[in-house]
Amino acid sequence: MTHTEKIRYAVGADIGGSHVCTAVVDLASGTLCADPVSVPVDCHAGAVAILEAWAEGIRQSVHRSGVSPTCAGLAFPGPFDYRRGISLIRGVDKFDRIYGLDVAQSLRDRLRDVGVGDFRFVNDASAFALGECLGGVVRDAGRVVALTLGTGVGSGFVAEHRLVESGDEVPTNGWVYHLPFENGIVDEAFSTRWICSRYHELTGRKVEGAKQVADRYAEDPAARRLFDEYGERLAAFAGPVLERFHCGVLLLGGNIARAYELFRPALERRFAEDGRQVEVHISQLLDRAALFGAASLFL
Repeated sequence: MTHTEKIRYAVGADIGGSHVCTAVVDLASGTLCADPVSVPVDCHAGAVAILEAWAEGIRQSVHRSGVSPTCAGLAFPGPFDYRRGISLIRGVDKFDRIYGLDVAQSLRDRLRDVGVGDFRFVNDASAFALGECLGGVVRDAGRVVALTLGTGVGSGFVAEHRLVESGDEVPTNGWVYHLPFENGIVDEAFSTRWICSRYHELTGRKVEGAKQVADRYAEDPAARRLFDEYGERLAAFAGPVLERFHCGVLLLGGNIARAYELFRPALERRFAEDGRQVEVHISQLLDRAALFGAASLFL
């Protein structure tokens, strides 16, 4: 392939601790060539078993697609050397047996039969951002700041379908989780841990996640106060981040974003008070976003 040729099809793979989800993406139309494939993965298994499961997911998607992609993008949780394709995950009770492994070469050896030999890697939160820009709710936006809100806070900065990971407009690597906010960092301020902790402070009752608090919103003043605080604080943090990136589009994903309507009024109110015009969008592709985003690395 010459440098002027464009790749039409690419496999997208979302690597999880319990399964790998794969699909072939039509990069020209931003659509899937066939339904995604899900293959179970034992993250405590040896390297051979893990790699075989990943390769099998890619292989099945290629066969199902009816086309012949030669490349695959993989969305990985960190820590991971995304440039070289080497896993740095260790000590978190998953994928310990592939620490230091050259994932690209290992998969290339296993996928010669289907002709997939070019691999690229991306952080899973960044893949979410790229995916929604390719085939999701912000596909027409030129610049997007994406935040995934869940057990932690992931982020992605996208300009014209390309990740922005360095420069004055973004934090290092495009990651916001470690930035200071209030008396701690962003990862603590907007994660499930904050919601559980704050609800316990307000009520003395323990909950296990945001959904439990959201389910009590109608009858529980503490739940309403919590989500009001969450929206207010999120706007206070996100506003300067958007301004620094010269962007007016905020994309939210992750489990907490499913409760967006509960904190939307406070978020919008704070943006208005600060004189910011921000379009807020909630993930449309949901769990499929990372598939689109990983494949879009070949645009």
